[in-house]
Amino acid sequence: MKQAAEQRVDGRCDRSWRVLFIIDHLVAPGGTENHLLHLVRGLIRSGFDVAVIALAIRPNSVIDDLVAAGAEFRHFPVARWYTPRAFVQGLRILRYMRSRRFDLVQTYHYKSDVYGATIASLAGVGCIVSSKRDSGDLKTPFRFAMHRLVRPLVDRYIAVSKAVEGVIVRREHVAPERITLLYNGVDTTRFAGRDESRTAAAREALGLSPGDTVIGMVAAFRPEKDHKLLIDAFARLLPEWATLKLVLVGQGGPFWGECRDYVRDRGLQSHVLFTGPSGQVESMLAAFDIACLVPRSNEGFSNAVIEAMAMALPLVVTRIGGNAEAVIDGETGYVVEPGDLDALVDRLGALLGDPSARRVMGERARRRVVETFSLPAMLERHVELYESLLGDTSAAHEPPR
Repeated sequence: MKQAAEQRVDGRCDRSWRVLFIIDHLVAPGGTENHLLHLVRGLIRSGFDVAVIALAIRPNSVIDDLVAAGAEFRHFPVARWYTPRAFVQGLRILRYMRSRRFDLVQTYHYKSDVYGATIASLAGVGCIVSSKRDSGDLKTPFRFAMHRLVRPLVDRYIAVSKAVEGVIVRREHVAPERITLLYNGVDTTRFAGRDESRTAAAREALGLSPGDTVIGMVAAFRPEKDHKLLIDAFARLLPEWATLKLVLVGQGGPFWGECRDYVRDRGLQSHVLFTGPSGQVESMLAAFDIACLVPRSNEGFSNAVIEAMAMALPLVVTRIGGNAEAVIDGETGYVVEPGDLDALVDRLGALLGDPSARRVMGERARRRVVETFSLPAMLERHVELYESLLGDTSAAHEPPR
């Protein structure tokens, strides 16, 4: 790092680097949205001057919290980036970037990666970073072609898992040395492990009995999350475990109704609880005995997984994205292949039949998060990356006097 970026006073940078984040949408709290909020808060505490642009919004707590943290928030409505309206909005964004003289722009998601990075380059921003957060299974060949087209504009790529890093190399043809692996982080104070009184209160709030054994999953209701696989596994386990309950937490949508019909058609209504989205995910996790995340595609590195681990829960996950990088098979939970119903039933059955193993795996999971996936560790790695990049551009981007 350059000397200007190294010096700190009481843990804060001695100069105010100007960082702009551009994200496709801020419409509801979610994994990427909460990650961005934590990152913005940490950077501001470290002395960075932070702004956020969203290309689509709906009022929600993340926007309120970003502003409360001290970030400058701007909404530039852009539906399709290749329309005349998007061109006009692009000129507005360009003027804004030039007026604020940002040192670094970081983009999230496809539209921001292509449209936002192009505008940042035209504005003369010294460093452009692209944060890649999924495996791209839902992207078309055209979108990957556009990513490759803007590749010369991007100075550094952030991958949230080794699996995502591999996709960037293979599909976007990015050299490995241009990619930095930065795992997500979780607030281990908020997600604070097992507590009997907390569990009892959480179950009472959900209408569950103290003697129930609870399997749960926190995930938006989208087909790639494969809720139906977990429901099928639950249906096979239920005859052997009369007190078994399944709790599904997540944002609704068309697939939410489809899953409710799926449960009703199998006569499982009295055993399966759909909670809807929750702003207090930790209170939901407190009710679980076992957590699952069983997607069949398009996973990057799930916050839901490390949040459950921080709550000292054993997990059963599918080998998609970074799931197997977080969960150590046989130590902090189990990893099964996507779509493998028999393996999912077998691993869940093993945990149901051995409360001691559940406790030990959960304790190991908590320790792993504290050591590897904590929020302070995530923030520190980002600050180190930004300072190393910005130190290289300090001569060309001196702060205004």
